[in-house]
This record gives sequence, structure tokens and C-alpha cells, in this order.
Amino acid sequence: MVAQVHGVVVSGVAGLVIRVEVEVAQGLPSVGVIGLADAAVGESKWRVRSAIGNAGCKWPAARVTIGLSPADIPKHGTSLDLPIAVGILLATEQIPASSAHGATFIGELGLDGELRAFRAALPAAIAAQRCGIKRVYVAPGSARQVCVVPGVEVVVIRDLAHLVSVLRGEAPPDAIPEAEQLNTATPSFDMCDIRGHAHGRFALEVAAAGGHHLSLLGPPGVGKTMLAERLPTILPDLDEQTAIDVTSIHAVAGRLPAGAGLVSRPPFQAPHHSASATALLGTVRGHRTIPGALTLAHGGVLFLDEAPEFTRPSLEGLRQPMESGVVRIMRAAESIDLPARFQLVMAANPCPCGHGVGKGASCRCTAMAKRRYTERLSGPLRDRIDIRLEVLRPTMGELAAQAGDSSAQIAERVALARTRAAVRFSELPWSVNAQLPAGELRRKWAPDAGGCALLTEAERGGLSLRGADRVLRVAWTLADLCEEVGPGRDHIAMALGLRGPESGPKND
Repeated sequence: MVAQVHGVVVSGVAGLVIRVEVEVAQGLPSVGVIGLADAAVGESKWRVRSAIGNAGCKWPAARVTIGLSPADIPKHGTSLDLPIAVGILLATEQIPASSAHGATFIGELGLDGELRAFRAALPAAIAAQRCGIKRVYVAPGSARQVCVVPGVEVVVIRDLAHLVSVLRGEAPPDAIPEAEQLNTATPSFDMCDIRGHAHGRFALEVAAAGGHHLSLLGPPGVGKTMLAERLPTILPDLDEQTAIDVTSIHAVAGRLPAGAGLVSRPPFQAPHHSASATALLGTVRGHRTIPGALTLAHGGVLFLDEAPEFTRPSLEGLRQPMESGVVRIMRAAESIDLPARFQLVMAANPCPCGHGVGKGASCRCTAMAKRRYTERLSGPLRDRIDIRLEVLRPTMGELAAQAGDSSAQIAERVALARTRAAVRFSELPWSVNAQLPAGELRRKWAPDAGGCALLTEAERGGLSLRGADRVLRVAWTLADLCEEVGPGRDHIAMALGLRGPESGPKND
């Protein structure tokens, strides 16, 4: 007899539905697994055999063949333990033949029959839902993630014996356990902690409202890191689809604790400057995809402190994902696309000693040392930064002034500006100004005559075509914050000021 059950494995950061076929036939007792199974999947026969015996069921004294389809796709991981066990029980008629129809089974089995949580249960459930499977059997530790997938019935199972009782109609499934929303932003940070830095606070607000990339240049200890760490506090909550994507990514990467719910706040990633290009971009090790910092920052903020100290391959690897929102990892056997729609914040010193700002009276670096240091951030990378701010030490008067608006107050203005942009793009596939394609930007959302004239003048003065497009996107964000119907000459002028000089910091 041949039984068929659906299971799921992970490919990249997405799930892939696998059809598990189990044949129990006459012959010498043996177990064979076919279908490009790795060692973890091949060892499942021993875990399943012990689990079935400890669940009070019988292991067949016959030849058992387990086929995994599609047969030409490598399978890895332990998520197929449960569907293999169900397939054997169906083939030996120990559970009703109709009990597995329209369902998928996800989880690793212990030798005692305990069903253990699968860290990538959410992308697995999404893949099942897209294939028309409406019922998912999972462990209690995976239930909170899976229950957010629309149109999917979640059945919570403690162990294999409990599953057999549920499929036979002898016992009800467990209730979905309660779990708090996972908050990735540090709640102790607030914009009102910042003393002075009025221009920096305004630049953060503009960046948050439009989803723009930002760079901060200034001497050590001036407050660049303090500003960057507070950007997530003024960003709006993730929408449902982005929250599901972010949770799936962090689950695949093993960054979520057991039983955690949906990630609702934008993530914040701050890799050390010694991180390799692989750590930033991600890699494929064996058949397992390891997301990098760019993918882990999807939907949130990627902060590169001491940006010139990163290796050149790490920095240049940012260029394509900054525009496309995707990291493409290409290997000889396969190509994998990982989502990476993030906001980049880079902080840097003006020179190796850090004091080459203003007149640079206290700077002891040579002109050649300054030049080499600033050239570590290439022109193409700088050209992709929308807002480039020089952060100076606040004066005593600015430090003594009253504290500015809190993160909650700024977040309200950011949310209103994003709402205006979302209404404007309601029938289009993007939601913030930073994502607007250049062609659509020039064709449908050009500024008024005064703004066009100023932008043309800036292009004649050395502003690149990409830079002009980014200035126009920032101008639209400024218009949204000012509740204007569109950008004018003043908005273009302010956006040019936020972009800063095209030549970068001077070396003499």
C-alpha cells in the first residue's frame, strides 16, 4: 500500500512543499529514503521508528520505501519527520485514510515521540497555504507564528501519540499558546534624549518619512551613533505582509526565541566593522541559506558605524541591494534571491584622527591620509545616499536649550507623511518615496517650474542624474511633511542642502 502526505522543507528563506510517499511492501524488513535526502532527512527513519514505538503504535515488519517528491530537489532539515511518521501510519492503516487530506505536517520528532518546534514553521506554512493546503499540524512552539497566515487552520500537537488520537477523533488538539509580540526596537531610546543636533533630528525625520538612506559625518563622540540608534523609534510599525516576511527571515536565521509571535517593529542591525562581505550579504553553506545583515535588516535599519573601516567588498556589495531591495547569491549549482529592503545609515569620521572638521585646527592627519580615508567610500556608493549630513558638536546654547520632540511626537508626523505617500501610490506597487522608479518620478511626479529650473541648474553644476532623482524623492518627502500637494523650488533647495556637496569632504 502507498500513502501520500504533504510536508515542507526550507529553500532560501521560503518554504517548499514536498510530497512524502510511503510504500509498505512484502520483503525483508528494511527502510529506504529516496529523493535527494541529506543526512538529517536520512536519519529521520530512526527517529520516526522510535517515536512510533513509544507512541503505542506498531512499526511494520516489512520493506518500507519513503519517496520525497520532487525527486530532483535536495531536501534538508528535520521538518519531514512528522509527515514520514504519518505516512507510515497511513500505509499500515493505523490511522484513517482521510485524516491527512488537505493537511500538511511540520515538525521534528524526538525518540520518545515528542513533537519539537521547527524554526522555519512560518515560511513553511506560507508555502503550504499557497499550494491550497488549509490545515497545518505543528508543535506548540511553532503555533504562534503559523497562526498569522491567513486562511490556514492551525492544529497544535504535543507528541505523536496525541496526533494519532486527534486523527482518530479520540482527542481534541491543544489550544494555541499565548505569546507576546516580539519588539526588536530598544524601548529605552527616545529622540528627546538628544541634546542639540536640530539638523540631525530633522534629517532623521525626513529619512524616516520617505525611507531614505542617510550618512552622518562628524568627529568622534559628537552623537552620530546616538542619532542612528533612534531612527527605528520614529518608524511606523511593520504592515502585515512585511511583518510576516521579517518574521520568516529571522526564524530561518534562528534569531527568534521559541514561541515568539510576529515581529511588529522594524529591525535594527548594526554589524561590527570587522564583518566580512559574507556576513553582510549572506551565503549558502551546503544546502542551507544563511541570511546576512542586509537581509536581517529587511523592513528596518542597517547601521554601519565607522563605515570607512569596512572592507571594500563589503561596502561595494551594498550598491545593488540599496536600489533593488534584493540580495542575489549566485553559486555554481543555484541562485537564491534574499529580500533586503532596508534603510542604510552610515556613520564616519572625516579623517583617521576624526578631528578634520571645520577649520581642522586640531587635525594632525596628512593630506594623503585624509584622501585615502575618504576614498574608502566610493563615489557610486555615496551617490546612492539620499541625505548626507555633517554632524558638528553642539554649542553650549544648543545643549542648554529645551529638549526637542519625543519619538512618539515625531512618529506621528512620519506616519502622516507616509499616509499621504501611500494614498498617492495607492494603485502602484510601492508605498514610500524612496522606492519610486526614476522613470515614473520624472514622468508623473515632476516638481513645478521653479523646482525644475533649480534641479536643472544643480545638474549643470555637477549633480549626477541618479543624484537628481534622489533629490527629487527627498523633495517629495519634504512636501509630504509640509502637507503640500507637490514639491516646489523651496523643497528642491532644502533637498539639495540635505544631500550636501557632491565632491565629499575636502582633504586640504
